[in-house]
Amino acid sequence: MSDHHANQAAQLAAQQAAQQAFLAKKKAKKAARRNNDIEEGNLNITSLMDVVSIIVVYLLKSYGTDPVVITPTAGQKVPMSRADAPIQDGVPVYVSQRSITFGSQRVVQLDENGDVDPTQVTGQLIGPLFDLMSEEAERSKQTSASKDEPWEGTVILVGDVNLKFSTLVKVMYTAGKAEYSQYAFCVIQLGG
Repeated sequence: MSDHHANQAAQLAAQQAAQQAFLAKKKAKKAARRNNDIEEGNLNITSLMDVVSIIVVYLLKSYGTDPVVITPTAGQKVPMSRADAPIQDGVPVYVSQRSITFGSQRVVQLDENGDVDPTQVTGQLIGPLFDLMSEEAERSKQTSASKDEPWEGTVILVGDVNLKFSTLVKVMYTAGKAEYSQYAFCVIQLGG
């Protein structure tokens, strides 16, 4: 039995030595972690970027479906109507009692009677307005062609309540010569 006890004692001593070695190793790792000031961490932001991309696309699509915004020029009185047709997408031309504005640029000054300066007109064609509208038509055609869409050629006429008919005819003639073949008149819708 003494051999048996000796074996058990040797096994117990080996187990204790292994446990002490394990605890010493564990203590060393713990001490090394405590002494390490900077911990490296990797941040995966792929999913966050996916969410941001989806939100940006949604906002851009929402913004793109907003209706056309028409802001009359100072002092302009837009006519009232009971028409309920939605405004079409197009290029706005603002015709007040004092001037003709294309985009954000005042093109032609009107006289006190609401007539276009005769030096700016050839027949019915308003020269400066024709030049700007032709340039815009070319840009719009190129944009439509790059998107594989047909070019509509729509002009939105934002006229004043007291606009002279002869001035309106000259603006429409000029738009037609600049290849705008569709006209939409901007009005303020009356309730009822």
